[in-house]
Amino acid sequence: CADFGFPAYDSTETHGFGPVKDTLDLYDPAPPTVKKEDSPCCKSCSAPQNKYHSVDAAHGHCGETCLKDSNFWLFKIFEPNLTKSDSDTPCADLGFPTYDSTETHGFGKLSDTLDLYDPAPPAVKKEDSPCCKSCSA
Repeated sequence: CADFGFPAYDSTETHGFGPVKDTLDLYDPAPPTVKKEDSPCCKSCSAPQNKYHSVDAAHGHCGETCLKDSNFWLFKIFEPNLTKSDSDTPCADLGFPTYDSTETHGFGKLSDTLDLYDPAPPAVKKEDSPCCKSCSA
């Protein structure tokens, strides 16, 4: 089973009854791996790959990656917001200018390395003088 991507033993079960039964060891697939890097991987893409991006609102990140157009449909299954980019800086263009990390998600042929970007911090307006010279109840 490990040769087919199912290395983790789960349980042993017997199916059937009487003379028509068989006992099986059941194995689970390897959990998806997340590998982190310290510098961006995907500033620009080289043919035959193109830049794709996705905003993950639930986690507050925007991701950029390089994919072959022929693989887009496969990764779109796992990342519904995946979109072909019109620029080399789609996350910055969408308000996520701050590089956070580079991660590889998945395993084997179903893996992809992407750069994650954080949103810009909210702007804080500073006044030249105090707004409140005195307080009253």
